[in-house]
Amino acid sequence: MEEVEKCEECGKILKDKSYAPYCKQCDEKLDKQFDSIEDNILIYKELLDNEIKVLEKFEDTDIKGLFKRVYEKLSREEGGLKKESIVVLNKLKNAFNLKESELGIGKLPELKRVKKSKQKNKCPECNRKIKQDFNLCPYCGYRLKDDFVSKF
Repeated sequence: MEEVEKCEECGKILKDKSYAPYCKQCDEKLDKQFDSIEDNILIYKELLDNEIKVLEKFEDTDIKGLFKRVYEKLSREEGGLKKESIVVLNKLKNAFNLKESELGIGKLPELKRVKKSKQKNKCPECNRKIKQDFNLCPYCGYRLKDDFVSKF
């Protein structure tokens, strides 16, 4: 009996094997997610855990190519690589065990995280709109002002 191959993403039977191991729709969806993740890294300087899970579905060569493109673009920013860029590059590098020597780049400093500046009209914890003079976020309870002491 011949083994039937199914799309690893949606489970549909694969008739067209040119997108293996995915069907055409899932392959296109994953490609769009990949592009979106690259944009998020470049624009917001962040890589979320759920984005890493998506990237795990791609080949090593795709991940190395992503890293190189992102590294080159972030390196060309005014003033060179900023702390936020180094943090996101390290997260990508460490998530996929990439080696600087294989990528053709110098050693990245080991920065784990950068303290983000607080936006005045959004809670840094839950990202919901708040008034500038609030001491605590009314949605999640995050302390917005370092000098605020709760009397409860």
